[in-house]
Amino acid sequence: MDTKPSGARPARRSPRLPNSNSNAQGRSEELKEAKRKGKMDRSKGEDELVAQLKHLEVSRSLASGTGLVHSEEFTRHNCLWDPSHPECPDRVTAIMEELERRDLRPRCLAVEPREATEQELRLVHKKDYVDLMRKTQTMSEKELQTISENYDSVYIHPDSFRVASLAVGSLLELVDKVMTSELRNGFSVSRPPGHHAQFDQANGYCLFNNVAIATRYAQRQHRVKRVLVVDWDVHHGQGIQYAFEEDPSVLYFSVHRYEKAGFWPHLQASDGPVAGSGAGLGYTINLPWNKTGMTDADYITAFQHLLLPVAYQFQPQLVLVAAGFDCVRGDPKGEMEATPQCFSVLTRMLMGLAEGRVLLALEGGYNLRSTAEGAAACVSSLLGDPCPPLSSSSPSLSALTSISETISAHYPYWSRLQVLEGGPLADDVVIRHKANEDQVGETSPSPLGVMTTGLAYDERMMEHLNLWDR
Repeated sequence: MDTKPSGARPARRSPRLPNSNSNAQGRSEELKEAKRKGKMDRSKGEDELVAQLKHLEVSRSLASGTGLVHSEEFTRHNCLWDPSHPECPDRVTAIMEELERRDLRPRCLAVEPREATEQELRLVHKKDYVDLMRKTQTMSEKELQTISENYDSVYIHPDSFRVASLAVGSLLELVDKVMTSELRNGFSVSRPPGHHAQFDQANGYCLFNNVAIATRYAQRQHRVKRVLVVDWDVHHGQGIQYAFEEDPSVLYFSVHRYEKAGFWPHLQASDGPVAGSGAGLGYTINLPWNKTGMTDADYITAFQHLLLPVAYQFQPQLVLVAAGFDCVRGDPKGEMEATPQCFSVLTRMLMGLAEGRVLLALEGGYNLRSTAEGAAACVSSLLGDPCPPLSSSSPSLSALTSISETISAHYPYWSRLQVLEGGPLADDVVIRHKANEDQVGETSPSPLGVMTTGLAYDERMMEHLNLWDR
């Protein structure tokens, strides 16, 4: 299936018969030949349709249930030399308590976690790096601190290798169950996070790249051809981007705080014009926020006008979400204003893709209440509950500018972004908002509000009628 933009297909025309009155016999033979070719064309089309029908997964409609992975083992990874470290065991404990409080946990199907094998870890990571992490199990606190200081924003505990392997294996278990239709979707409430971890190094609280490994595992184990990875953590997941930047079978979308590379991880590779390389050109989509305080309207608009048009053209067979909740209002690192309810809506949007095969894996989130409420909102949507209403507001000028710039970077690669002949619509949207900003303000009611339906009607429409035939 072609997931790239293509030109208009020529309409199939009936064979043109020659205009000749001199040779009726010849014309008859040509007519027979034309009919024979027509039958061949129809037969070929029927064969293609039958082949497609054979590949339809009828059993998928029978898949039900939301899988939930959690274990007390995830609380054993902690920082020995800094008890106040923000990436702490209480993060997963708070989520599970919130799921219990809302009676969501009993409605989920518990999935037993397992440790990832060395072969599975090496789907993304270098053997020497995996071996080094395994050796940390027998190191002293001083040795662990020394090794941790070799990386950017990392701590390692004697149990870290086992717990991180368990976090990877937990997501792989969910992949197995969703791809075999035992479950419809799922959430892995695990730690440490993973989206910053790279081929040969830990980074940003992450040891193994859970989502990247799960992507490769789905491709190898279940022959998945197209995977969409959505990363809404407030930090750019450069580890996932690096793993797939040349791979057209993986579409990576990240929306993150950037501030012109002033926010961690301070990489030019996190900017909007970066689109992948080689065969993967167009399959890396970065949406950088250059201001704090981004709201529900900003995130919803980004999904409606950028992610979803491309995702529906890409037609993924599996959606994996690097679900960080440091973008939720109240988080000390993210400093954003998106509500937990917003992520319920975003999750529901993604559930329309890949026949509902959507798996979320916990990444960041350092305000315990915000993280717990954001995760619970997502689980509620996975279970099929109605999305809560969102406040009506306009996307900010800064958000519209970022969305416009990213659309412009990807306009050549995706026909669904080519909404107006000659250039992307988003540029015009930004210009009009800029012109009207002083009059309406950034918090006026927005036509892009996801929860509001407009109805236009006027009785004067009845005045249009046929005078001579009523």
